[in-house]
Amino acid sequence: RRGEASKMGRKFDPDAKRWRFRASLLYALGNGLEILTYAAPSFFLLYATLSNSLKQVSMLTSSSTRNALYNSFRQRGRENIGDITAKGEAQIAVVDLLGIASGVCLSGLVV
Repeated sequence: RRGEASKMGRKFDPDAKRWRFRASLLYALGNGLEILTYAAPSFFLLYATLSNSLKQVSMLTSSSTRNALYNSFRQRGRENIGDITAKGEAQIAVVDLLGIASGVCLSGLVV
């Protein structure tokens, strides 16, 4: 497993955008399976396990490619990666909070 992970790790940097996109697709699939657990409660354990596994792989892949993407925004001759990382993480936090707030507001509409 470690050998396979080592081989895959070298592919993240030159093709970070594609891996980041794949990670978002895996996360969406995991969310879909999570919703499916309500439709088929008899398969709850299977769907919940697959869902959480997909989401964890997605988050790991996403965080692995984050540094390569942040480096692409770095200005030549300046080491401003700390500033870029701080701004990127702040954007992630804001979007997460907006998503939670919209989910809470929309949950009142579901009967």
